[in-house]
Amino acid sequence: MYLPETRQVAASMALQRTKTGYVLLAAVVIGVALRVFQYAASTSLWLDEIAVAQNVLDRSLWDLLTVPLSYDQTAPKGFLLAEKLAVTAFGPSDHALRLFPLLCALTGLVAFWRVAMRLLDERAAAVAVGLFAAAPPLVTYGAQVKQYSTDVAVTVLLLWLALALQQDGVARGRRLAAGGAGAIAVWFSQPAVLVITGVAASWVLIEWRERRKDQGPLRGTAPIMALWMASATFAAAAGLASLTPATRAYLDRFWASAFPAVPLRVDSTLIFAFDQLKALLGDGGPAGLAYPAPALYLALAAVGFLVLLNRQPKGAVLLLAPIGVAVLAAAARQFPFSDRLILFLVPSCLVAIAAGIRWIAGRLSPVGAGLGTLVVLALAALAVYPVAVTTPVYRIEDIEPVLARLRTSLQRPGDAVYVYYGAGPAVRFYGSRYGLKENDYVVGGCHRGESRRYLDEIDRFRGRARVWVIVTHALDLYRERDDIVRYLDTIGRLREGFAVPSRSVGYQYPPAEAFLFDLSDPARLSRAAAASFPLMGPSSTEEAFRCGEGPHGMTGPQRAYRARGAE
Repeated sequence: MYLPETRQVAASMALQRTKTGYVLLAAVVIGVALRVFQYAASTSLWLDEIAVAQNVLDRSLWDLLTVPLSYDQTAPKGFLLAEKLAVTAFGPSDHALRLFPLLCALTGLVAFWRVAMRLLDERAAAVAVGLFAAAPPLVTYGAQVKQYSTDVAVTVLLLWLALALQQDGVARGRRLAAGGAGAIAVWFSQPAVLVITGVAASWVLIEWRERRKDQGPLRGTAPIMALWMASATFAAAAGLASLTPATRAYLDRFWASAFPAVPLRVDSTLIFAFDQLKALLGDGGPAGLAYPAPALYLALAAVGFLVLLNRQPKGAVLLLAPIGVAVLAAAARQFPFSDRLILFLVPSCLVAIAAGIRWIAGRLSPVGAGLGTLVVLALAALAVYPVAVTTPVYRIEDIEPVLARLRTSLQRPGDAVYVYYGAGPAVRFYGSRYGLKENDYVVGGCHRGESRRYLDEIDRFRGRARVWVIVTHALDLYRERDDIVRYLDTIGRLREGFAVPSRSVGYQYPPAEAFLFDLSDPARLSRAAAASFPLMGPSSTEEAFRCGEGPHGMTGPQRAYRARGAE
């Protein structure tokens, strides 16, 4: 007599599964749309992208893969190969340069969907996929000529393969395919060696825990693990061999704060890792997820890992191990644990956050009808709030609209053009497309800590009625842009001004700007001199020696490289 009620409950559960399936599919579709929309917008390459792009465009494939990269850049060999093949096949356009990162972003999204479905129930998986789909840095790096979307995609693929290999009864052919896929994938991502090490450690730990050599997870997977480790070791060695001593020194200085303090202590190292992960979930850097309450979501991740350790111990260990290995690598000062370099840990964190949210919702559901669902919606909404408020398109130092405006409506024959050194690489990269030849403008020098030298460069244009000043990548720390504009406002009159603000979630980048000044009025010119003008920026020369390092190595009149539009 209970049959109709049983059927009704079964039908209700089936309907609920169908609804959740639609939510999952919608999350994937939204994630694809965000990434494709960002890619299709074709914003200008910014300084860091240009440094990689110049290496790809200027070199033969052999030199690209065997000679250390210029401008203190470092990238996986597989990533560089894919970039070179893309520009060879489709031409040296921005879209071609960003095609592989986009494909990786889309691949990572689909693979994450499969990982979430293996580790979580449908509702929790829907939350996890929704968070992954709407994560601002995963959208942004999916359309940048950098390897960070590849890092995430390779990590998720390795986790997916490892989860599949943990199952009993996996056919030999699939094991061989998984072994080959993993061995190839590690050549496309530098932190993949940490993920592989974590996977291997988790398999050994599970084997030790089960104490069943004939049935444990290592049976049949030991050769695959050995292949992955060997390939990852060779890939890491090739990457290290591609670093010059100068580049190593530059990276050590740049990422100095990304290592635990010495002498090492367990408590301080754990606090360091907590702070870095909280910054990653918050707005502590360019790769931050910009969650309004990062500590809350880090606590949810901790709850989620505990839940998974109880319900899915093999999967939980697999997710946790790369995090532990990354912290140990940072403690050994072998790999920085900060910002975009640990973006590959985001998939593990999001799975755990979703598990934590689902567990809390389950505890609250008996208290009141719909209370658990309300909590899930509230926590998910808070996490996607940043991208909902600041939707794509995201722009970083978008110089092309500035150059287009300069060409079409403002610039006249005989105008003088002064380019601030931070904008020099972008103007050289795109200038010829907008009618600016090398001899049409002057690129200033890099004078970090010696801002008065910028004013000396400006003084060369005294007496000119129309002087354009192009500025981008002006770092707030040095106040160089402020000193330049204040000086120009004092000795001249602003005729026109045009700015394209950078648009991002959380971390703020400087705009791309162009100013037209009249420096021909003797009365205004007499108001100030470069030698005595009060400065807002630092006067120390401590930082001056760093001007030639990193992407700023592209700055200076001695630099000659392919300009966009010259082909």
